[in-house]
Amino acid sequence: MTHLSGSRQIGKWLVATCVAAIMATAWGVATPQASAARQGVSTATLMDMVLPNTVMHAVPMRDAIQYLRNMTGANIFVNWNALQGAGIANITPITLHLRNVSMRKILSVMLQEASPSAGLVDYVSQNVLTITTRQEANTHLVTRVYPVGDLVMTVPNFTAPTFNLQNQSNTSGVQVSSGSSGGGGGGGSSDLFSGNGGSGAGGTNSPTQSTTQRAQALVALIEGTVQPNIWTSNGGPATIIYFNRELVVSAPVYIQQMISGNN
Repeated sequence: MTHLSGSRQIGKWLVATCVAAIMATAWGVATPQASAARQGVSTATLMDMVLPNTVMHAVPMRDAIQYLRNMTGANIFVNWNALQGAGIANITPITLHLRNVSMRKILSVMLQEASPSAGLVDYVSQNVLTITTRQEANTHLVTRVYPVGDLVMTVPNFTAPTFNLQNQSNTSGVQVSSGSSGGGGGGGSSDLFSGNGGSGAGGTNSPTQSTTQRAQALVALIEGTVQPNIWTSNGGPATIIYFNRELVVSAPVYIQQMISGNN
């Protein structure tokens, strides 16, 4: 009797183990070895991890996010209060089928699937990936400084001189022959570079934009292309100021990442 009971316990354990293994494969539960291998890797780096096969059919959003946690080992925080305020529940169904796509792209598709109109954003700060609404993210401004001296420096337009050997041979009277070492004629003093009156330097400077003008153009470019509604010039909370060859930007983290190219 005891032997039969023990066999049943072993059988139950084997079934439970098989089920756990199947669920681990289906939902990408990280093995201890995989988790150990990812220790010390930043969340920002994990965003570029490519997942070979991601299939979801009406999976609750909370489980879809957990899938990304398990597969990548990334630190992910979802501001469910903000999402619920925008009408997005944690059971919102997610359906997708992607192959060989980075975590960054999978997350982007997930957020678009969850709500095409709510304006969900994600950003990495202090090694944590945060998912929230754009409205909530816009209430948290951070200030960063970007050196832009190489983008606004003034380079004069220089016109190169024109070399005209034909005119020189017709007007100078200089005769050149191989092997002659003395004499050869005095000739005139015309310059080989036409249009310079014998100055020998050539070239002219044309008007160009000042550093301040180039900086203003750079600020206008950013305000016009990176979420235009976020800037104070368009009624938003974020500011961007040029000072001493640097841009001082006060904006949400996701905007800063768009400017720096790390999004």
